Amino acid sequence: MKRKVILNIEDFLNDFHYFKLKGYDVFQYPFQNGSKLIVINSTPYEDGLMLEIQLAVRIDKLEELIFNFYKQETDKLSLSYYKNIAQIYSDMPKRYLIQNEIQLSRTIAEIENALVKKGFNWLDELANLNTFSSYLIETIFKSTQKPTNIFKLCQRSYLMRLLLGEKITDAIFYEYYEQLQLSKAPEHQLEEFIEFNKFLKAESI
Repeated sequence: MKRKVILNIEDFLNDFHYFKLKGYDVFQYPFQNGSKLIVINSTPYEDGLMLEIQLAVRIDKLEELIFNFYKQETDKLSLSYYKNIAQIYSDMPKRYLIQNEIQLSRTIAEIENALVKKGFNWLDELANLNTFSSYLIETIFKSTQKPTNIFKLCQRSYLMRLLLGEKITDAIFYEYYEQLQLSKAPEHQLEEFIEFNKFLKAESI
């Protein structure tokens, strides 16, 4: 069933210039600063296939610097930001359980509809670095429900502002640090964020 899902959606995504990454259930649309990505997450069960679609943006320079901080080789599938498609287009469930061909056809049609109505536009907007930066700031500081991956978002938002040439003061750094504290980030992440800031200063970012 998983192969049928990929085959059914591939032609549609190819029409919008999203092409499958070899070896991954991911469709990529490269742009100057990174990639727009559609991630197909599927889990087989005895009674069917659970399907979940994530929309993501990867900013290459962001991921390169963050992986340099951790002294690791850059993961080409590390995501700078992602959302379940249901968070962008609310007229669909977060996950689908596909048990037969009829459900498969209906699910693919709903996913395609959601991408055309909202998903592709959302990805296009976030491919603009200034819009991407503003979106992260909004998510971190103004969202009523704090994201579970707040540490990664703070890292990427803070670095993105630096890459865009914004003058980052100690006060701005501590705004992020405070958000981590309010989100009850563990002590090692608070220390890591301080070290991350020192790394960026040493790199003259």
